[in-house]
Amino acid sequence: MICANIDTRIREFYEYAARNGFSEELFLQEDNRERYVAAALDGYRDYPLFVYVFGGKYDEKAFSKMMSIDFKSRLCTTAGIATDGYESVMLIEPPMARKTGMLQYVKVATPRFYSLLFDPAMYRQEAFERYAQKMRKGFLDDRTWYMYIFATKKKFQHRGYGKKLMNVMLSYADLKGFRICLETNHLDNITLYEHFGFELMSLTVYKDELEHCVMLYNSH
Repeated sequence: MICANIDTRIREFYEYAARNGFSEELFLQEDNRERYVAAALDGYRDYPLFVYVFGGKYDEKAFSKMMSIDFKSRLCTTAGIATDGYESVMLIEPPMARKTGMLQYVKVATPRFYSLLFDPAMYRQEAFERYAQKMRKGFLDDRTWYMYIFATKKKFQHRGYGKKLMNVMLSYADLKGFRICLETNHLDNITLYEHFGFELMSLTVYKDELEHCVMLYNSH
């Protein structure tokens, strides 16, 4: 079941998505959280940020735990939509949403995750997130949603699954007059997002090794 105390803005978005062909069963909730994690893990397998987080050697097992904790901490405060077979998933925060972090992870973690909270990868992720927050801060306001996750499983990429999710989000933004902010650490993604109508706002390099782009979509 979707959280009873879910953010009103998320509920309104879910109602819009439901009117446009998305089943409530596909919205992010505890019962399907691990399916979201699995899709994101596959889609982000070679993503520069997560290679960096693990010191250049991607650790899927640890990353799975990190995502599971992170997604759990976002239930009720972050909207999640997925295609019918969870080929593609998207997580997006309403304007000025409460930020998650180590404190929230500690609150939702079960004993099997405790050791991960002290893993160096978690601290590298936290340090990068502080940097990323600083870089995107100037583009976030009370009418800007933040796209946190947008991932499609490798074998389903370039087949329209991600486009389906993006289109419903953009059409909602156009209807309500919202903006959407997202980030990417992969320069090849810039052209993809520009195709959807996003504009590159910032391009920096974190610790001389990780590219970081902030992109913004203005409603039409």
